[in-house]
Amino acid sequence: MSDYIVLDIFWDHQIVRDQSDKEFKIFRGIDYQTDWKKLGYGYSKDKKQIYYYNTECFKKYYKEIDFETFHIVERHAEKSPYSAGGEYKETIYFADKNNVYVDSYMCSFSIIEGITPKDLKIIDISKGYATDGANDYVFDQKLPYKIKNTKPINAVYLMANDIIYFGNTSPLECDAKSFELVHEAVLNIAKDKNHVFYKDQIIEGADPKTFQFLDACIFPNKEYYQECDIDFYAKDSKQAYFISTPFMAKIIKTKSLNNFRFEVIDGRGYAFDDIYRYDRGKRKKI
Repeated sequence: MSDYIVLDIFWDHQIVRDQSDKEFKIFRGIDYQTDWKKLGYGYSKDKKQIYYYNTECFKKYYKEIDFETFHIVERHAEKSPYSAGGEYKETIYFADKNNVYVDSYMCSFSIIEGITPKDLKIIDISKGYATDGANDYVFDQKLPYKIKNTKPINAVYLMANDIIYFGNTSPLECDAKSFELVHEAVLNIAKDKNHVFYKDQIIEGADPKTFQFLDACIFPNKEYYQECDIDFYAKDSKQAYFISTPFMAKIIKTKSLNNFRFEVIDGRGYAFDDIYRYDRGKRKKI
């Protein structure tokens, strides 16, 4: 290397010039750092480290990783439908002689506890489903049921063995026979004959018989407003609600429930009663 001048450095090769002014490539793992090996999809390793392009990664697990046998099992990537910037949802399974690992948009790099490399079978990598024959897994979590016994309700709820689960692993204390979505446009608000649920939590005091979203903020009737894909207002026979699907289900106490309504003003969605205007659930006197 002392006979070369390095002109440019890439993660897997360098461009150099020799003493005769000839420019050419030299390759990592062949011409220099000969213990380095490319794994694929930007990942590589040597005897002591794992890299993603030029950045060292997975250091927290170095005590568990067997570097000699560490490899990529399978990878899946697809463009996120919720991204305007071209971000991808990616899931990669790795393994060595001792462990199976997963790194995903749904979980950081983790050991999948309980599954061995020789027993690993990936069922559906786009959903993070895998099995070892005895148990099924979603990403880094062991499932309390077999995937073949599930009945999907929507993207976040499913039924397995007469139990409703949110997010694959959180069971709801609900009546499975009467369980249903309040409206298909709002993924994580559901009800049974006794309760209304936000994700896997009961919304205290909500009446499942009368709970409904305000028509003006539910597709296809609604006008566009900021955060219209996640922010909604609802009411039942007793009280009103602000729903931010990723963050909260907030109870709104109003003395004019019959006049609780929704309007879009200058691209923002507001709820109103006779006294207050509500901006993302926060009230201000009219």
